[in-house]
Amino acid sequence: MRDQGKKKKKPIVVKSMFYLPIIPRLQRMFASMQIAPHMTWHHENQRQGILCHSSDGEAWKHFDRKHPSFASDPRNVRLGLCSYGFNPYIQASSSPYSCRPVIVTPYNLPPEMCMSKPYMFLSCLIPGPSNPKAVIDVYLEPLIDDLKKLWDDILTYDVSRK
Repeated sequence: MRDQGKKKKKPIVVKSMFYLPIIPRLQRMFASMQIAPHMTWHHENQRQGILCHSSDGEAWKHFDRKHPSFASDPRNVRLGLCSYGFNPYIQASSSPYSCRPVIVTPYNLPPEMCMSKPYMFLSCLIPGPSNPKAVIDVYLEPLIDDLKKLWDDILTYDVSRK
């Protein structure tokens, strides 16, 4: 019974994250009569010389030239991804705890829709005592797997075009 006087070390928790799949949410967009017609807005409202939407930019046009088979169907979904870490405990600003949401946004929609809350999909939530910058690729694996499935053609029904 020598160990009674010694303090036990706390077990190290395995890192965790929360993943919310994006494929079913994108499929629901095409199943909605209110949203599905807007999923080709980027193709039907192209502007020359004015940058009002991501589709007006040179990066979008370069992608279309590089992947003409993808660009040929305006219903193919273009996605943006953003992430930013923050401390959820505002009062304890000295706390090393951080939370990193990963948000995916479909850019097919009109500007006033694609940057609004209902169309900004929380896909990953990475909690932790420290910033996962160095190993963020490990946390993004489920999202990358879904993106690969989407690239390889996930078929869905477009209610607006039957």
